[in-house]
Parts: sequence; C-alpha cells; structure tokens
Amino acid sequence: MNSTENTDIKIDLNNIQPKDLLDAGIHFGHEKTKWNPKMKSYIHSSRKGVHVINIFKTLEVLKEVSKFVKNLSANGGTVFMLGTKKQSQQTIKAAAIESNSHYVISRWLGGTLTNHQTILSRIKYLASLENEQKNTDSSSLTKKELTLISKKINKLNKFFEGMKNYKKLPECLFVVDVKKEKIAINEANILKIPVIGLVDSDSDPSGIDFVIPGNDDSIKSIKLISSVISNSILEGKQLFAKKSKRPNSPAKPRVTESTKSPEQK
Repeated sequence: MNSTENTDIKIDLNNIQPKDLLDAGIHFGHEKTKWNPKMKSYIHSSRKGVHVINIFKTLEVLKEVSKFVKNLSANGGTVFMLGTKKQSQQTIKAAAIESNSHYVISRWLGGTLTNHQTILSRIKYLASLENEQKNTDSSSLTKKELTLISKKINKLNKFFEGMKNYKKLPECLFVVDVKKEKIAINEANILKIPVIGLVDSDSDPSGIDFVIPGNDDSIKSIKLISSVISNSILEGKQLFAKKSKRPNSPAKPRVTESTKSPEQK
C-alpha cells in the first residue's frame, strides 16, 4: 500500500456506518491461496481471487470493542497499543498519544509484559540517561562521552519511546497485524490480558479476544480502527474523571450527648 495514501477520516466515530468501512478499504482481504481457514466465518465472498471480508461482522465487533474499551477506561483501565509494521507505526503512535496510552511501534521486546520488572528497570535507566544528558554541564564531559550517552538514549528510545510513564501492566492490548505480533499476544494470553486485534484474512485469530476482521495493510483501515479505539479510551477517561470529581455523600451528624433530644436523654 502506498504510504502517500490519503488517510483523512472525517466520520462519526460513535456511529460507524458500512460505507465508512468500505471507504477505508477494510473489506479487502488477501488472495484466496493465502487465507487462514480459521477466518472462514469472517469472509463474505471472493472477487478476482481475493477474499472480501464481511464488513457487517467487522461493524458488529467494532461496536462491541468500543463499548468494552470505554467501560475499561471509565474504570481506570489502560490499553497498550502495538503496531510495528511500517503501515501502522505513525498511525498507532498518533492514536496512542491522543489518548495518552502506552505504545510500541519499533519492535516488541520479549518479556515486555511477562518480565515487567526488568522492563521497568530499563525504562528507569533511560530516564536517568535523559536526565543526565539534560542536566550535565557539557564541558564536564568529553565529546566521546556525550556521544555515547546520546547513542544509548537513541537505542533505548527505539523500544521504550512510548513507555516513558509505564508503571503497571495494561488491562488490554490492541494489536495491528496479529501474525507479526505473536510474541506479544502470547504474553498477554499468559497474563490473561484481553487482546483486541485487527485480523486480516491470512491471519490466525487464535488468542485474540476481540477479532476485528479487516485489512491490516491499508493505512486508512488501520487509522479508522485505531481512531475508534482511541476515541473510546478518551470517552472512558472523561467518565472516570467525572466519577473522581463526584462529591462524597454528606456524613450523617454524629449523635452526642449534647445533641440528643429530650426524648433520647
């Protein structure tokens, strides 16, 4: 898919219509010869040897996902966004930043979920290096030392750019291209973390709790789905904020000897 593809999506994310899915190219699957039989129930038909995904199934799951993510976020839960294929990187990053979610767009490090404490230590180390770079008087370090610190920061940022404030495990994992991200999905499955996946016709939906059948190669398709996820997170956070600001019920006045009525004394 051409990276110059027009990705502007101006639709009501709370009221997605079949036409919106068609316009985003979500219905385009892969060649029939490359399909995964486990995706059979999500296939509508085929055209010129290419599978056509049933967008009504996509729409049905998308509504379910939107509700799930909104409720999760409204209760303080977080969604981790993952998309390392070229077509998804900038789109996933933008959606994650917009919804203030953690993300990975370069390469998933094995153990990001299952070896949580080690990952936290690497993020902490990155923060210390960035702090050192920011606050150290450059005159106190040689050019070689400064270059070395910069290289270390760049290398760590490649993996942890979207995890700077990552302190606890997410309550959900959103994945684009489930074939490519099997390691991450397996880690989420081990920890019983629900997985939402944009699953193309050539992919295995096993281990995905919410299978969103659709084209995972089209930037427009990825942007539409990730925008729905991001929007649902933001709506949930607004509800969470309202609940947090809700005033507590006024405490009942405590009955003391001086406040008792004559009948009570």
